[in-house]
Amino acid sequence: MEQEKRVLTKWSVVALVWLAMVISHIIRVALGVAAPTLMRLYNIPPDVMGYILSGWNWAYTICLLPAGPLVDRFGPWIVMGIGSGVWGAATLALPLASTAMSLFLMRALFGLGHSMLIPTTSSSVSRWFEAEQRATAVGFAFSGNQVGLALGATVAAFILARLGWEAVFYSIGSASLLVTLLWFALYPGKGIGRQVALKQRGSGSGATRIYWLSLLRFRSTWGIFFGQMGYLYAYFFFMSWLPGYLILERKMSIMRTGLIGSLPFWAGMIGTLGGGWLGDYLIRRGFSRTASRKGIIGVGLGLATILVVTAAFTPQTWLAVTLLTLCMLSLRLTTASGNSTPIDLAPPTAVGSLTSIQNFGGNIGGLLAPIVTGYLLKATGSFVSALLMAGAMATLGAISYVFIMGRLETMEVAPKISPTFTQPAR
Repeated sequence: MEQEKRVLTKWSVVALVWLAMVISHIIRVALGVAAPTLMRLYNIPPDVMGYILSGWNWAYTICLLPAGPLVDRFGPWIVMGIGSGVWGAATLALPLASTAMSLFLMRALFGLGHSMLIPTTSSSVSRWFEAEQRATAVGFAFSGNQVGLALGATVAAFILARLGWEAVFYSIGSASLLVTLLWFALYPGKGIGRQVALKQRGSGSGATRIYWLSLLRFRSTWGIFFGQMGYLYAYFFFMSWLPGYLILERKMSIMRTGLIGSLPFWAGMIGTLGGGWLGDYLIRRGFSRTASRKGIIGVGLGLATILVVTAAFTPQTWLAVTLLTLCMLSLRLTTASGNSTPIDLAPPTAVGSLTSIQNFGGNIGGLLAPIVTGYLLKATGSFVSALLMAGAMATLGAISYVFIMGRLETMEVAPKISPTFTQPAR
């Protein structure tokens, strides 16, 4: 009975993270849907709107490094709850903005709160799941962002067409704050501090502090840093430029682009779930964590490279779309294994910190993807070089994860232990 209760509890944690992933990624794409309306109403030029659209990612990337240590120090329940409240409130308040600067700042505030999500996910999975179940749990949680991206444009467009652009953010922001209330009410580990993590994992009572800078001494830290950079560059190319590719390069209509453009994200959801299941299945079949994680990442990113490069030189539109859809599936096949690596490598009280380092590197790639693509498109008038660059970065990710990252064994980090003061003997 106790075992069944724990199983239900830990999967309820994953369900809550999944829900947070869905709503946050709906918010990510909502502003892109409303952007043409805002440009017309407030006379915002395209280059300025580009900065507004990227405002969340600049703040998100900068805040990732402190977010992980905060999660390690205070626990996912309180840190994620506050972060979710911040991003929901920023979304709800966005219609109050009427200038480019205020829109950028509201979007940056969303990014600040959003930066707590990935370290929270890793910390929560580390606390509740054993090694042979972690990839499945991470895969299920991260499938929420694919659902959010696929649904977000449709939901935002529906509300925009019927109720106006302000209603998009009032509705989604209110829904996000409801998710925040659910998180505070239903998350099972409501304590604050490192002792909660150790208790949930069944570890000893001693909680030691590990400075995140000490993690930089390890080769594996840099392997997952650059590996995530290559992976997220390729992924953010799809997020930022796939609609433009379909319209400008393949001459699709806007309505058809909306339909066709969602296919890679639905395929990505399948890849995310399938990759998580496969990673744990291989471990149960006797493969080591190192062989399972590296094998899936190497194959997934290798296939993605081949598919995106082939699509670059494919004249038939239907075949190019098919190849890019399969490319997204292959990319997301690696998601669960890649995002499980900091859980496998870090000591229990430093999982959030190592996750932040990994995703800080990843979001450098994510920030560069739309900018580099824009310059390449301007210079060549074609997406061929941009697709080749996405393939090259996927290859960088595969090399880093497979060859730079070492064995998936817990890092032996010297802890920073606060001095203990005792009363002198009387």
